[in-house]
Amino acid sequence: MINIRRREYEFLSGEINSWLDENIITDEQSEKILSLYEIKEYSLRRIIILAGVILLGLGAVSFIASKWHVLPKLLRLCVLIGGYVLALIACSIAGIRTKAGKSFLLIASFILGAGIFLGTRMYNIKLDLSQILEFWLIAEIVTCMITSDLWQVYLLEVLSLIYLICINAIDIFALQFMNSAHYAVWEFFAPVKAFILLALLWVVNWRVRTRTIINANILITLLLCASRMSLCLGGTLSLIILAIIGGIMSFLMKHSDGQTIGLLIAGVFGLLLTWPEFWHGWEYAKILSVLSALCLVPLMLVNIWRGHLVAGIVFCVLLVCRYFFDSLFGFMPKAWGFTLLGLIFMIIGVFFESIRAHYSKKFENQE
Repeated sequence: MINIRRREYEFLSGEINSWLDENIITDEQSEKILSLYEIKEYSLRRIIILAGVILLGLGAVSFIASKWHVLPKLLRLCVLIGGYVLALIACSIAGIRTKAGKSFLLIASFILGAGIFLGTRMYNIKLDLSQILEFWLIAEIVTCMITSDLWQVYLLEVLSLIYLICINAIDIFALQFMNSAHYAVWEFFAPVKAFILLALLWVVNWRVRTRTIINANILITLLLCASRMSLCLGGTLSLIILAIIGGIMSFLMKHSDGQTIGLLIAGVFGLLLTWPEFWHGWEYAKILSVLSALCLVPLMLVNIWRGHLVAGIVFCVLLVCRYFFDSLFGFMPKAWGFTLLGLIFMIIGVFFESIRAHYSKKFENQE
């Protein structure tokens, strides 16, 4: 039985009635579908009990935390293991598919992470943060593969990003090496553990297929590759390669999500290349930055025409604002500046409306 809100249940009932009218399903099938859902009811008694349970839990945690250093090591270990086991038992009783079960499983995962951290400190096991995260990640990957729980995968994605930053596989300052390589090219795969983790994330993604997880994995992959490329090839060359890859993806990917992601990659890195500062150390940096803008504009216009309206128009507007505020705004009266910018946005809006009208007529003709 799946709990849904009353409005969702009413919407589902209306849709089923329309399917019945069009003879898409039978009466027996409609009853079977509706029997799978139940209206979620909120009662004051349940809310009060839930609040009481939360307060009791917080009180117990506060008491244990205040006495933690006083407790014997064996008792501390029993508290951690007992809390983890109790959370798993509560998850199995509530059911892994229910929100309560998912909540208890998430609590168990956090207790496990805390237990690894506190256990190593109690017994003077010298592990740094990245090593502690490694053990936690292994447990999370196993949990995700067994349960296919979306909340666990979210936790896994966050932990993976933190871990990759801790081991310097993702260097958030990599772009400071704009005109020179910091590592040899063959060291691109030097943090082997990082790429093993990346492969495991995609295996988990194959197990739990949702758009959010796919986008998160693409983001982590992009950050890892961009960071390693910047350190091994230099920032400018890395930006060029990534922008080209994004442009190719926007045309060759079969699904619209993949095309949009490619367009975003090309737009972000292409927009960075329109600043001469990102061509530091290259001859004719200003000319190359202008050429980057001249390449970016037709790419966005073509993708707008292909149907990627929002992403294409956003990057066109950002490009206009980038040159307007960087080159023009300081050399004209503010009134004229805002007037010109307003006219530019109006032209873009008219262009957007014409494109949308074109696609609406196209869809009407197809129907």
